Order: sequence, then structure tokens, then C-alpha cells
Amino acid sequence: MMNKQQVLSILEEYGLQAKKSLGQNFLCNEDVIGEILDLAELRNDVTCLEIGPGLGALSEEAVLRAGNYLAVEIDTRFEKRLSEVIRNHGGQLVFKDYLAFGKEDLPDPSFTPDVILSNLPYYVMTPIMIKVMKDFSSTKRMVFMVEEDALERIFAKPKTKQYGPLSVLTDLFGKKEKCLNVDGGSFYPAPNTVSSVIRIKKGSEEPFDPEIIGFVECAFSLRRKTLVNSLSSGGKYSKESIVSALSAIGRKETVRSEELQPKEFLDLYEILQGKKG
Repeated sequence: MMNKQQVLSILEEYGLQAKKSLGQNFLCNEDVIGEILDLAELRNDVTCLEIGPGLGALSEEAVLRAGNYLAVEIDTRFEKRLSEVIRNHGGQLVFKDYLAFGKEDLPDPSFTPDVILSNLPYYVMTPIMIKVMKDFSSTKRMVFMVEEDALERIFAKPKTKQYGPLSVLTDLFGKKEKCLNVDGGSFYPAPNTVSSVIRIKKGSEEPFDPEIIGFVECAFSLRRKTLVNSLSSGGKYSKESIVSALSAIGRKETVRSEELQPKEFLDLYEILQGKKG
């Protein structure tokens, strides 16, 4: 596993350096790497997707533990290093911005990850987390490194300023937990922030319905308006049908999106979709 001296050696060997514009800070704490891999529960019958492997701190062990492994990396400067770490050990590697990544970019169209790993830069955390839920709705576990300050948005509760689509959707996806904090000294270059490792674990065998993502995002699109106005603004549902559905879950038509519990969003969605009476 990778320590700071190894990171410095790899950067020198391949003529690389961290790009601040991509939020690159390379993990170099062997204990943290081990804990993340243990949280991922990788085995030879597990398929793993890693987003943004960087120098391969997690990859070089993950590719050996997982039965099927794919990494998606935006920075082509790492191709030689990652090819040696990943491709030479049977893993697959695609160079592309994950936010522009589509099913057509998969080396194998049937690829469906059981586990998703990523060290998420703050500026793309929300769109990447929402995209993986949309792309791979049957994923069993997601293990993410995020800035500690971002936890407020992920674990936000109703009636708080931070409560929004990310907190609702991750709650609906599965059980989420903060697993450990990681100080700046565990990275090179060292950031001025503390990071946290979180895990979101699927709660049931039923796949998460990715169609609910657009529904929840629409519900929060006009935060100062009522939920009826927000949802009807999308043009898919009439105000009358939304009021009726709200009544069915015991809510008044004056309710705002930030007042609903995640489960209420699911009930409301299923009623409006005709999946639930």
C-alpha cells in the first residue's frame, strides 16, 4: 500500500504533479487505504468501479481483491502509471470525465458494479454521487472520501438549510454512515481540510429507481415556493394531482419540500406514478 515516500517516488518517476484545478490530493496513508478497502468488502465475486484513481493508492490492491475491476480517470497524464497498476493485473481502465461518462464508454456493456469507490473533490461531489445512483441503481455499496464540511449536505435532516436532493436521495438509496475522519497529513500535497470516509450500503434487494432523482430535484427547484408549485413547474404533474397525492400521505398543499421526510418523497412519487394507491 502507498505511503508518502512512495507517492513522491512515483511522481518523480513519471514526471507528474498534482493539479489543483482537478482537486488532486494523493492519499498516502496505508492504514486509511486498508480501512477503505475493508469497508468496500471486495472479494473475487465482487465487481468494483473506482472513479478517479489518481496514482492508484486504492487501485493496486482493489484490482487484486475484486473479481472484476474498472477505473474511470479524467487525467490522461496517469495513463502509464495506471496501466501498470491496473491493466497489467487484469483490471480495465477508461480515461474520461465521469460526468461525461455513458454506458457506451463501458468496455463491457453488461458491467454492473457491486461496489463504487471514489475520493471525491468537493466541487464535483454532488453531481458525481447523484450520477452513480442514476447510472448504477443496483450497486450494493458506495464508499466515498469527501471533505468533512460536505457531511452536512449528505446527512442533513428535514427543516434545515442543507437539506436537499443529495440528502434525500442518499437516504432513499440505502443506509449511510460516517466511518472515519482523515487528516490533511494523510495526503500529498496536504489539503487544509479534514476529509471523511462514508459508506452507503443498500438496504434491500429492490433496485433504487433512478427516475426518482429528477422528481426530487424538481421538488427542490423552487425552495421558496410550496412543493405543489415546485413539482407542477416541471410540467409533468398537475397541481390537482399533487394536492391529492399530498393529502394521501397526510400533508397539506402548503407544505414545502424541506419539510418532507425522504420516505414521504418516495410515497409521493409512487402515488403520482400510479405505482401506489
